[in-house]
Amino acid sequence: MRVRAYRFRAYSSKTTAGVLKTQLEVACRLYNTLLHAEQEEYEENKHTMSKNELRQLALDLRKKNPVFQVLHSQVAQQVAERFYQARERFLGGLANKPKKKKPHKFLSLVYPQGGWRLSDVREVGLGKNKKKRRARLYLSKIGFFTLVMHRVFPESQVSRVCVKLNPSGRIHVIFLVEEAETLGQSSEEPKNAVGVDLGITRLATLSDGRYLENPRPLERSLERIRMLQRSLSRKMFLSNNWLKTKTKLAKEHEHIKDFRCDLFFKLGALLAEEYDVLVLEDLNVQGLIQRGETKKRRRLRLYDSSFSELRAVLEWGFRKRGKLVLPLPAYSTSRECFLCGGINQSLTLEDRVFLCPHCGFALDRDLNASLVVLKRAGWVPPFWCACG
Repeated sequence: MRVRAYRFRAYSSKTTAGVLKTQLEVACRLYNTLLHAEQEEYEENKHTMSKNELRQLALDLRKKNPVFQVLHSQVAQQVAERFYQARERFLGGLANKPKKKKPHKFLSLVYPQGGWRLSDVREVGLGKNKKKRRARLYLSKIGFFTLVMHRVFPESQVSRVCVKLNPSGRIHVIFLVEEAETLGQSSEEPKNAVGVDLGITRLATLSDGRYLENPRPLERSLERIRMLQRSLSRKMFLSNNWLKTKTKLAKEHEHIKDFRCDLFFKLGALLAEEYDVLVLEDLNVQGLIQRGETKKRRRLRLYDSSFSELRAVLEWGFRKRGKLVLPLPAYSTSRECFLCGGINQSLTLEDRVFLCPHCGFALDRDLNASLVVLKRAGWVPPFWCACG
């Protein structure tokens, strides 16, 4: 069994949004109370509370304190479970020590079993969006939300529901569904493969000659982000004007993130429909960014290109359809000649055309690298390149 997340945009009235914000603040306060109780228990008895003890403590606090009664009982228990998981990660050496949460950073509530109801599901899309549906979601102690659902999911298999308030003010609802493991390689023999070379100038160059220019969304929005960041630094911390500017800044970053996700998923769907095997470079992105000779502008563009996220999306798109993904070492793919295998040691980053000093073969630098990647995987290059 595996857990799959279905994430949908949610809309609500101002009253419901206000109730959600209030409950997030109360949940944050409950988390900090559990943290303080855990610290006192350890100082007095040298004992850490178990998961069940923390869940029961959360229920007891909810019964005694009217402030915590605005939370659903299962939501309160899930806050205790969240603290328990944070503590276990710390004890396992995987994270820092749990510390006091800030209200403006506690942004999600989870209904682990009940307390929610989906109703009034209807189709609203036209043309290409015919698959879109609209539904009403009721969350106990909060209210009603209108969901725009672009995918069909098994409602009977939903294990938990999470409502998340983004820093930009947008609300999303995530349904976690337990499904049988279906991902795997197809039984059919793969027929065609594509090599992909990732770069800064061109985000992706394919071995069939096509390429995708790098849109650089962060670099294009950098001036506005700097202006908002300067404005934020002049505001009083947690004041109304500080929160408004913080929301504007979050919207700008969210726009960049959504732009990247949309572009990457469209590229992944396009390649997965046309090819059976994806061959790409296993880049050490962190090493490229941390290299001492990397210039500031180049480091920014490495961050902006988001190679790790692009690779993850491409791999997910292929494996979802039962197709093969072959990551290969990226060593000297740009300097190796596709035709004879010679190495051009004098090639620099400014050279956009690869010229082999051994056989005289000349080709676009990125296209040559994508063909080298494809050749290393043992696949025959495209007919036009073999003849040319």
